[in-house]
Amino acid sequence: MIRNRNVHLFAALIVVILTVNLLSFTTNKVAYTESYPAVVCPADSENEDSFISLASSKALVRKSGTSTMTFKESGKSRLAGGEQAIVIDSQEITPISWQTRSGIWAGAVTCLAPITSQWFVGGSADVTSKGRLTLVNSGLGRALVGVSVFTEAGSQIEQVIPVKANSVKSVRLSYLTPGSRALVINVVSQSGRVNAFLVDERGRGLQTLGGDSVNSISTPSRSLFIPAIPHIPSRGSIQQHILRIMVPGDVSAEIKANVISANESFAPAGVDGRLIAPGKVIDLPLNVLTSNPRFALELKADRPIVAAVFSKTLVSGKSDFLWSTPVPELQPSIYSVTGTSPLLVFTGEKISVDLEIGAPKGKIFKVELRGSGLVTYQVGAKARTVKIQKSSSDTYGSALINSTSGSGYAPLLPGTALTRSSVPQSDIRVLIP
Repeated sequence: MIRNRNVHLFAALIVVILTVNLLSFTTNKVAYTESYPAVVCPADSENEDSFISLASSKALVRKSGTSTMTFKESGKSRLAGGEQAIVIDSQEITPISWQTRSGIWAGAVTCLAPITSQWFVGGSADVTSKGRLTLVNSGLGRALVGVSVFTEAGSQIEQVIPVKANSVKSVRLSYLTPGSRALVINVVSQSGRVNAFLVDERGRGLQTLGGDSVNSISTPSRSLFIPAIPHIPSRGSIQQHILRIMVPGDVSAEIKANVISANESFAPAGVDGRLIAPGKVIDLPLNVLTSNPRFALELKADRPIVAAVFSKTLVSGKSDFLWSTPVPELQPSIYSVTGTSPLLVFTGEKISVDLEIGAPKGKIFKVELRGSGLVTYQVGAKARTVKIQKSSSDTYGSALINSTSGSGYAPLLPGTALTRSSVPQSDIRVLIP
């Protein structure tokens, strides 16, 4: 009797296990959808113009500040900006925006999808400042944006700024922290789909001192690579660049620095081995004596840091300045460069980069770059896209762009990434056993 009962219990247990597995199988079927979030390019301010490089005239775009969220074909491969930000469904291709104040200054921005946190290393709020921070909310609901400002005197109280749905709000840097000479700004989205953009424009009375669009850094790091710093060679004289650096948190950091050019590398005096106090923005003279027209900078620290390099530029007799910012390790990606003819600059111990240059009528030109230290490639004027087909590890890249108005810097980093979301699927067997 006991034996029969055990057999029945064992059989019942088997039935229960099989039933549970069957139900799990029939209810947990999941499908996935994959998509690239749209990227956002900045709006123009008064007396500014911008042109956004697109891969083709069929790229899907829309503007902020309108009642519609519908994307339409651009109709052009180089789209003029305006008072509103431009939202672009560019799929895996990252657009580059070229901003100018005609004859005065120019700057470049790598357009990005909305992200939670952005660090801007650059700008000033003293009497010469005409710069601004622009916040873009490309979502359907109101956004709250936390803005934390750090200066040479330390950190300021965080300001929370509301931004209406699908709109743009600009704030003067001199309003955020009046009189401050050196700025680092951390923008954090507390709610909403937010992008931030920083313009550092300067003037003294009627005299213009130049300007630049400052690209953001996603997060502080113990290891930073700035691949493309323009340099004006001058026999026997040193061009002074400015390294702006800050250590977030409460603990000092010791930094190691290495200047890298096409045929040499060295530790810059006054920077390498420097102990940086926390929470304050420090500007260090970066004195470089080299005949090379550009160089890279490697920074390492025992604490996470943020940094950028300020450089004066001279193109066809036109003086300007730009901020060179750190970039993540180079990865396969595509950039639209229509109308910009950028100079690509790569740095690394052993550089191996395979490019595909897209031109009109579907033409593709393959380029193989090999070298060490610093390698450059000048993209032709007719190019539409630059594809990083393959890259060696520990290699970093940026683009330098020149025009009659000035110079700009665009980091080579993907503006968007493929996202995957699950879509549960119903099974009729759940409803009808």
